Amino acid sequence: MLNAYITGTSLVCNIGDNKQDIISNLKKLSFKNYKEYLEELFKEKTFYKIYNYDYSKEERFQKILEKVVLEAIKEAKLSKEEQEDLHIFLGSTSMEMGTNEEFKNNYDKSTCNFEFKDIGNGAIGEYVKKILNSKHKPLLFSTACTSSVNALAYAAKMIEKKKIKRAIVIGFELFNKSTLGGFSSLMLLSKSKIYRPFDKNSDGIILGEACSAIVLEDKKRDEKDFRYICSSNVCDNYSETTSDPSGVPIFEAMNQSLEKANLKIEDIDCIKAHATGSENNNSSEAKALSLLFEKYKSKTKVTALKPIIGHTLGACGTNEITLMLEAIKNGFLPATFGFEEPIEDLAFTPILENQTCKEKQTILLNYIAFGGNNSSIILSNKA
Repeated sequence: MLNAYITGTSLVCNIGDNKQDIISNLKKLSFKNYKEYLEELFKEKTFYKIYNYDYSKEERFQKILEKVVLEAIKEAKLSKEEQEDLHIFLGSTSMEMGTNEEFKNNYDKSTCNFEFKDIGNGAIGEYVKKILNSKHKPLLFSTACTSSVNALAYAAKMIEKKKIKRAIVIGFELFNKSTLGGFSSLMLLSKSKIYRPFDKNSDGIILGEACSAIVLEDKKRDEKDFRYICSSNVCDNYSETTSDPSGVPIFEAMNQSLEKANLKIEDIDCIKAHATGSENNNSSEAKALSLLFEKYKSKTKVTALKPIIGHTLGACGTNEITLMLEAIKNGFLPATFGFEEPIEDLAFTPILENQTCKEKQTILLNYIAFGGNNSSIILSNKA
C-alpha cells in the first residue's frame, strides 16, 4: 500500500488570496485586537468576504477557482504530464448557487430559451478539467460541511490502493443569498457579530466564503509534506440539522481515526475542532472531546479556525486543512479567537494566542455536517 502526501496547497479567503499574506495577516490577529478586527470586517455585512474580486458572480467564481487550482499545481511543481494526470475531486455545499442567482436575476424570457444557467453541477468539474487539461472525469462530493474533507479522504484512499497516482481536491464556497437565507431561517446566525466557539456567550455562526485546492501524490516532494494517515466517517441519525447532544457519534469519528492509526491522544499534537459556534455544536462537540480525553486519560491542544475565516460549509475541509498546515509550516498553531468564558463542563481550554510549535506535527481535524455526517482525519509530517 502506498502513502498519500500533500505536496501543494492554495487558499483564497477573507484574510488574503495567497498564503504569504494569509499567514502575515493571521500573525497580526490577537486576543486584544480580534473584536476591533471583526468590527471593520463586518461594516457592510456580517459575512467573511473575499475582497479584491469585484467581477460578475460568474467571472468571480471562475477567477477564484482558477487561481487556487493553478497555485496548488505550481507549489507541487507538477510537470505538464503530471498535471494532465490529475484526478479531480470537488467538495462544496452551494456549488454554483451564486452564479445561478445572478443568471436568474438577469433572465429575459424574450431573448433566452432557458431559465437556468446549467442543469446540475457537472459544468464546474468540466471547467476545472479544462484548466488542467486533465484526462480524467471529475468527481463531486456534496455531504454538507464534510464535503471537501470527504473528497480528500476518498482521493487519498484511492492513492493508497494504487487506483490513481495523484489528485487535486478542491473545496469552494462563495456567497449566495439562498444559503444565507436558509441559515437565517434556522435562526443559527450570530447577532452579536462575534464568533465564539465553546463560549457560553456564543449566539450562533457567521458564514464565510473561501476556496482552496490540495494536491495529493503517492510520493512526497519535500520533508515538510504532510502524509494522510487515516480518516473515519460516522453517521449520526439523531436529526437532520443537529448533532446527538450526547456527543457520542462525534466521539466515535475521532476515536475510530485514532484506532485505525494505532495512535493515542498523546501522539496527537493538536485537534482542530469543527466548532461552528452554534449552541448544539458547542455542546455536542465539547462532550465528544471530553469523552475522548476521558478514554485516553490524556489531553492535547485544541483550536478552532472558523473565527478566522468564517464557516465555509462544504469547503471548510480543504480550507481549514490548508490554513492549519501553512500555520504549522510557519512555526505556530493558530489561536481560537473569540473564546472568553467556557460553556458548562468544558474539559479543555482552547489555544488562546497563536502558539509556537515545531514544524513536524501530527494533527487530527474534526468535521460535523448537517444530515449527521461526521468526519475526522489525521495528517502528519513526522517520520
